[in-house]
Amino acid sequence: MSSQTEAQYERQIARIQDELIELHKSSRIVTTPQEMEQLEREIRLLTDRLAAAMLGQKVQASLDSDEMTEAEAKLIQDHPQRLKSEGKKRSRSSHVLRQ
Repeated sequence: MSSQTEAQYERQIARIQDELIELHKSSRIVTTPQEMEQLEREIRLLTDRLAAAMLGQKVQASLDSDEMTEAEAKLIQDHPQRLKSEGKKRSRSSHVLRQ
């Protein structure tokens, strides 16, 4: 994975972790079912964002790994017809890196 992409993921993960810590340390008191639901939604949103960023980072690292490169080479070698390489391409949808 490029150092720029790695840095983007690290910054995104750190920001979300900071938001979770801030929410955890807040002195907010829940007194109604609606407030409980709102707090639950906020926590779930943050943890879902954190999970997506961490998973995206791991998937990208896996795709860029030596093991994946070797697997790609073996697949191409074992393919019955000649394949033309179009090189690596960035995904059009980078939903994981959205803020």
